[in-house]
Amino acid sequence: MLEADARLWATLVNIAAVVGAVFTGGVLGIVAVLVIWLVYRERSALIDFHGKQQMNLNITAIAAALVAGIGTLLTFFVGGFVLIPALAAYVIYLFVVSIIAAVAANRGEYYRIQGIFRFLK
Repeated sequence: MLEADARLWATLVNIAAVVGAVFTGGVLGIVAVLVIWLVYRERSALIDFHGKQQMNLNITAIAAALVAGIGTLLTFFVGGFVLIPALAAYVIYLFVVSIIAAVAANRGEYYRIQGIFRFLK
């Protein structure tokens, strides 16, 4: 695969997560990232790296939402005063870091996202 094509698809992996989260609440963002990553991961190390980063980011966001939801319910909604704003701040962080990763991918750089669990290595 050409370097320019690899940069394009690595950038689209990161942008797909943001666009999917904004327009579909994250569902299509996860599917789009997964499809792009599975199709192109063996063709370019850059796409494989950024695809894994975004998949880890999406899985971590789902886990954080589950923890916030369960924590809110277990504390009879009192914990929601802390957990929901913390989750909202984390979601904003996810948008920002995805855009930073997209810019880095466009330059051909391997940007390692901080603040996520590494499910896929």
